Amino acid sequence: MTHLADRLRASSVEDRVAAIAALGGNAGAAELEALAECLGHDRKFVQRRAAEAFAELDRRGTPVHAVLTASLGSAAARQRWGAAYALSLLGPPPPETLPVLLETLGQDDGDVRWAAARIVVRMRDAPGLVRTLADLAARGTGPQRKMALYCLRDLDAMAADAERIAVAALGDPDVGVRLAALSTLPAVAIDGAAAARRAASSLDDPDAGVRRAAAAALGKLGVESEEAVTALRAVLPSADPSLRRAAAAALRRLGHS
Repeated sequence: MTHLADRLRASSVEDRVAAIAALGGNAGAAELEALAECLGHDRKFVQRRAAEAFAELDRRGTPVHAVLTASLGSAAARQRWGAAYALSLLGPPPPETLPVLLETLGQDDGDVRWAAARIVVRMRDAPGLVRTLADLAARGTGPQRKMALYCLRDLDAMAADAERIAVAALGDPDVGVRLAALSTLPAVAIDGAAAARRAASSLDDPDAGVRRAAAAALGKLGVESEEAVTALRAVLPSADPSLRRAAAAALRRLGHS
């Protein structure tokens, strides 16, 4: 099948995809190596087809884990991600994919970031995952901080580490991180009253989107404190109609008109 391995390395996208389809669930060592290279292709369509082919080969009994695990250590970030994605199609994502997934949370491509985040959330039983994500949310790049917070949200990680990091992120210089923190805080808060006080302070944020997110977060936190109600009522006369609507909706959730 050496000829097929050559076709899997073709410069034409169409030829590569045709070669992947031609595998038909059978592959030798040369084809597996070439298919692994397809996981690093600059077209996501090729990466996805290659990952799906690995899943089909695995279902048919071809041993693919070794070549995929080796690809997690590739010098190319795209191939590392492609291997982690392929392994996630075989069953529960193995622990060795986590470093690659955390790296991928910082990629420029939003679709890829969210795909990696969904796999991370599937690893909810991994030991130390919440603390690892909290550390990334504190010290990663801007995109990593943001996506780590969203992972904590989707894990419903009610833990002191997650709450502490979400509160701290309300003061992050990156607007996207502050928005993620407000989305995450209601899901992870242990001390709802303290979280509501911090969320209320974001109603004065310089960014309009963050102010609207703060109002929504106060409604989701559900803390009917005088401070929260007063802060929400204070923005009802705002010139921003979206903020007015968000504040009014939050007040209704808190039992106030």
